[in-house]
Amino acid sequence: MRVELHYTEDDPSYMSARQNLVEVLNEDAFETTIQMIMVSSLADAELLNFPGSPTIRIDGEDIDPDGAAGIGLGRRDYGQADGSNPQKTAPVPPKQMIRAAVERARGWKHGRP
Repeated sequence: MRVELHYTEDDPSYMSARQNLVEVLNEDAFETTIQMIMVSSLADAELLNFPGSPTIRIDGEDIDPDGAAGIGLGRRDYGQADGSNPQKTAPVPPKQMIRAAVERARGWKHGRP
């Protein structure tokens, strides 16, 4: 499984996103390298189809494809993983959203909340 974290250098939230990602992978005892990809220009953003920082992709798929509108160097807002409150946003993806993406990529689910 290929795990990528795309970010901009001036985004203070990308390390929190990385921490959530590491914790989810560790909880599932899944060892893989997280490729850290810094996006430093609009040309890079266009080449990488980068919707904003931070962006996590698993096997090339954005963990929040509905929130990946547009291309640019701005910040992303992540909603609730269960869709319960679409008005509430956060600068980092919640663990539930990351876990759901990992489970989709692995083809299994173990019923965690």
